[in-house]
Amino acid sequence: MKNFAFLAAAMLLGATPVLAQTVCVEPAAPAMIDGKTANHDQMLAFVTQTKEFVAKSDTYQSCIAADLDAKKDAATKAGTPFDEQVHQVAMAKVAANQQLKDKLVSDTNVQVAFYKQQPKK
Repeated sequence: MKNFAFLAAAMLLGATPVLAQTVCVEPAAPAMIDGKTANHDQMLAFVTQTKEFVAKSDTYQSCIAADLDAKKDAATKAGTPFDEQVHQVAMAKVAANQQLKDKLVSDTNVQVAFYKQQPKK
């Protein structure tokens, strides 16, 4: 009888819906290069990596926003208050990523300018 009760409890728990957690993966910024010493291929690869990082960052930020909206909708549907701290954490992640993205783009532009100042070989 104990086994039956345990099996019934396990089945009930398994049938309970669980809110899906969205996994938003923050992209890693490429390593900075020195535009004063980089060759053409290195600079081209770095600019490409920077553009890829910007695109992945946009996707990451959109993922966070969509996840936040889903959590707010789930709270509304469940009739429970939405935890404002969840919103603050999400916005902090977006802001930190945006700051990193802006800095990388700015630093990339500086390195490209240094590269263009190199004497032609």
